[in-house]
This record gives sequence, structure tokens and C-alpha cells, in this order.
Amino acid sequence: MGCHLRSELWIPLICCFLSLQIHVFHSYSTQPIICTDTTRLCTSFLAFKPQKNQTLAVIQSMFDVLSQDVTIEGNDRGYIFIKKNCSCLSTDKVYFTNTTYTVKSSEGNVYDIVINAYDGLAFLPNITRKARNGAVVSLRLFCRCSNGLWNYLMSYVMREGDTLESLASRFGVSMDSIEAVNGIENPDNVTAGALYYIPLNSG
Repeated sequence: MGCHLRSELWIPLICCFLSLQIHVFHSYSTQPIICTDTTRLCTSFLAFKPQKNQTLAVIQSMFDVLSQDVTIEGNDRGYIFIKKNCSCLSTDKVYFTNTTYTVKSSEGNVYDIVINAYDGLAFLPNITRKARNGAVVSLRLFCRCSNGLWNYLMSYVMREGDTLESLASRFGVSMDSIEAVNGIENPDNVTAGALYYIPLNSG
């Protein structure tokens, strides 16, 4: 029968499917937030879930911060909250914060390595430059300043299993606040891999 494919044919198909799923998750296209006041500078936060090889020292280097700017979330969630200054760039009139990344491999290309390392928090032009071990790459991180209703905004990449309700409970804010900041009309219509901003009243 045509439906009884041999196992050696299934394995490449499954691997291809999983590869596609991973690529889709990490390549979700996030756009920076437009701003008008190019003198604006604020404190913002980024929620980052490090990979196993990303120690606190590595994370401080990746985000160009000091140890006092890094907070580890409890409850074994594995997240780290990073405090960074966010500004409205005079050139592009969008919110960004800057950092640098030191490439640790000579395999692949710079774009893929950087995007994977920051797990959706980084913005880098889609360059095809090959990776070179030890090379330092300048890049931008997604951030946003509050309009005054909240003290801070935190960049958060939605993961599988996250809901607006669970995020509201986790960070002590209302679902309405998250919806208002992100222009969400349907709380069930959120996308894993997309970046959202969580309003915070304390840092």
C-alpha cells in the first residue's frame, strides 16, 4: 500500500519538518516601535531565557550590563530580567538599545548566530557575512519607553504555552494593560515567537 512508507523515508521527512518548525519560531519578524521624541531616554527591561552555555558572565557581556542590572526570576522558570537604557534613535525614529556580541564560532553566518543567541530580542540586518570566531558584532535590541501610564516596559518573546492571562498573573499586571500596550484586540490571538511588551510598575 502507498501509505506504508519505509522508516528510512520517514526519518528525513520528520527531521525536515522539525527544522522548518524551529526556523519559523526563531525567524518571526518583529518590528521596532516608532517614536518621535529623539531626546527620549528611559529605563527598560528585557526578559531573556538563556541557553545552557550562557552563563551570567556571558549574559552580562551579551547585553553590555553590570551584575546589578541582572535579576534572576524565581520558581525555576529559567528567565533573567535585564535592565537597559532605551532611546529613540534620531536616525530611524524607533526605539532601540545597543549592544555587541562576540562570535564564538567560525561555522555558519553571523545573522543566524546572533538571532539564535538572543532568542528573538535582537535586531540585525539580514547580512550573509560568514562567522569568524572572536569577531565582535554591533547590534540592536528591541525595547520601548512607557507613555507615562506605567513606569517601565519589558520586552518579552512569547513562548509555546504562554497566554496573556498567565503573563498577567506572573508579572502582577492586568490583561487589559498588556492588551493596551500591544494593541491586542483578541487576547487569544497571540503568536509564539513574537515579541510583546509587558507593562511594569516596579523594576
